[in-house]
Amino acid sequence: MNRQIGLALGGGGARGLAHLGVLKVLEENSIPINYIAGTSMGAVIGAMYAQFPHVEQIIDRWLNYLRSPEFNSLGTRFIVRHGDQPSPLSHFISDIAQRVVINISPNRASILKTERLTNALNRLIADDDIQNTLIPFCAVASDLNSGRTVVLRTGKIREAVTISSSIPGFIAPHVRDGQLLTDGGVTAAVPVENVRAMGAQFVIGVNVGINTLQPLTEPNIIDILSRSDLIRGIEQADRQLSMADIQIHPNVKDAHWSEFYRFEEFIQAGIDATRAVVPAIKEKIRTTDSFFQTIFSKFIGKHDL
Repeated sequence: MNRQIGLALGGGGARGLAHLGVLKVLEENSIPINYIAGTSMGAVIGAMYAQFPHVEQIIDRWLNYLRSPEFNSLGTRFIVRHGDQPSPLSHFISDIAQRVVINISPNRASILKTERLTNALNRLIADDDIQNTLIPFCAVASDLNSGRTVVLRTGKIREAVTISSSIPGFIAPHVRDGQLLTDGGVTAAVPVENVRAMGAQFVIGVNVGINTLQPLTEPNIIDILSRSDLIRGIEQADRQLSMADIQIHPNVKDAHWSEFYRFEEFIQAGIDATRAVVPAIKEKIRTTDSFFQTIFSKFIGKHDL
């Protein structure tokens, strides 16, 4: 009697590439995945793997995409983080960028057009319905009207992942059945409860959120708002992860969500973090399988009597 294993993949932009390292180690150790729930980048990686569960080929697809002109056209390399800029010029550019965002925000719902995200996902995810994935999968979104988590398990998989990956402020929310849907990380940073609701009896939760906070020096308004929201997200993710049977925390430090050029580092972080917990995964699976087999045998024995 084998337990059904669920994988809850959290959001984090480029840091989510660490999920590929996690999947690589799980494959190497023949740990089966029966259900996948993903938030934001976790939904992207989760959808790809649910459709085609062969991680090495998915890694190759990602590397080819990240080196393509289509990826360069997204403009993520020009998103400059504030703080720790390598030069006074970078600091100046960051300051100007912040002023531009403040000036345009009353008139626009997002900085980037949704088509840019859609075009990227079209390169990575096959055009099909969610119901047809080889591994049962759901993408998680957040409804800005109700404040609740919305689980997407039917319809076009590309659309569902686009909705789940719509970073607030950067990609406009999606209007659907009276809901205003945006990035799943707003309400479900790591969708542990959602994958358990799909039928998973043993859940591995993967958090690729920032795990190192650098001290703020002379912070401005945006720094303070951003740090406050970051801390809120960390606390939320910790609460959700507490419901997982196994937690995996790739060491992504304080990497920015737009730093896709660090893909090899992130994948390795996923590999290292998962290898460290593989013995615990196998032991917990073995222990819980033995426990439920014992309960099942006793039940059958009493029934026979």
